[in-house]
Amino acid sequence: MKLRTFFTLTDGVYKASMRTEDWSQLDGELIAKYGEPEIDLGGVFTGPPLYTLPANLARIMTESPFTQSADSSDYADADDRTNVWAAAIDTRITAALVTLRANTDAFTRETVEEL
Repeated sequence: MKLRTFFTLTDGVYKASMRTEDWSQLDGELIAKYGEPEIDLGGVFTGPPLYTLPANLARIMTESPFTQSADSSDYADADDRTNVWAAAIDTRITAALVTLRANTDAFTRETVEEL
């Protein structure tokens, strides 16, 4: 899986858009077997700056891309808020993938005997 992030600045609005793409067959099989992980796109962001967004659960594959913006006319630190959000979401996606990929069973296997 790849995580591609686009950062744009238009008319004083700082925007980050994060897209998950190029999922492996193994990840797809794990999602089919164990369910698609969700992350919270909101919550507490511990920059600086420290700020909170409303909870917003999203599935990491089918609900991508994830976008957040901050307007410099509303926040003097709009660029920092957007960067902090993107870094936190990257960490949350990574943690969700680690958890997904840890789902294994000790039984599934293939054996071959030559007799």
